Amino acid sequence: MSMANELIRARAAGVRAAENDEPRSSSPYRPDAPTARERMLWRAWNSGYESVRPMPIDYSS
Repeated sequence: MSMANELIRARAAGVRAAENDEPRSSSPYRPDAPTARERMLWRAWNSGYESVRPMPIDYSS
């Protein structure tokens, strides 16, 4: 499978995880992975997740 297809599938998996109310930590990829490939897949998964459930930012402090 090409890297582009893997990135598309990882992003779609992140969207599905967010829609199913799974925690952000349920990602099958690690942001601190030893390979650039897995870090890119984590970024794609996280991008999909955040498109449905963005990280709340508290500006009150």
